[in-house]
Amino acid sequence: MAIDWFEKVKEYYLGGFYGVEEVNKFVKLKKITQDQADEIFKAKEEQNDEEAE
Repeated sequence: MAIDWFEKVKEYYLGGFYGVEEVNKFVKLKKITQDQADEIFKAKEEQNDEEAE
């Protein structure tokens, strides 16, 4: 069974276990695309917006 790198990285980033550097490292290693990384960053912004309300 293959690892879904996008979902795994997103989960860890949103949980606070990974930072921007780690997400970008997965792009460099070609485990996720830059578009997917941008989607992960956007999800974090939305999460922060919801918590601020």
